[in-house]
Amino acid sequence: MTRIILALDPGRDKIGFAFTDLDGGLISSGIFPQIEHVLFFHAILHDTHSLSRWTIEGNIDSLPNNLAQSLEFTAIGSGTHSQPFTNLAKNSLPCQVLTVDERNTTLEARSLYWKLHKPGIFMRLLPEGLRVPNRMLDDLAAWAIAVRALKKYRDIRRNKL
Repeated sequence: MTRIILALDPGRDKIGFAFTDLDGGLISSGIFPQIEHVLFFHAILHDTHSLSRWTIEGNIDSLPNNLAQSLEFTAIGSGTHSQPFTNLAKNSLPCQVLTVDERNTTLEARSLYWKLHKPGIFMRLLPEGLRVPNRMLDDLAAWAIAVRALKKYRDIRRNKL
């Protein structure tokens, strides 16, 4: 069975999500309104294809149909709005939930965006720090959280052995 990581970047109004493989490679990501969290968890548990309504990057069809059973763990950024959402995830998902420091993930998300979407000639003239993507990056911040969480998860498993 394919093992998947779910990472979440909770905010006050919206939540970025990213599904990665165990190497941190992005499978699919998107952003959903915070008020639709029940629909999001239902999609993970029962109807993976309905995640497509929020998907921005990747291909939702690359996720296994039994997504909930394929989750190795869920990683949640430890920012201001994370605690209530962490409790919701722990009560809704059948996997371990890790919290991860999310400082500077927005900057990492910007860099990830430009790796996925090569800038045009004019944008290449600007230093990367001055390039502003034309969309919100909460999903790519979640991807950065997933990569951090994989390191934490490996450290936890190594210490248990």
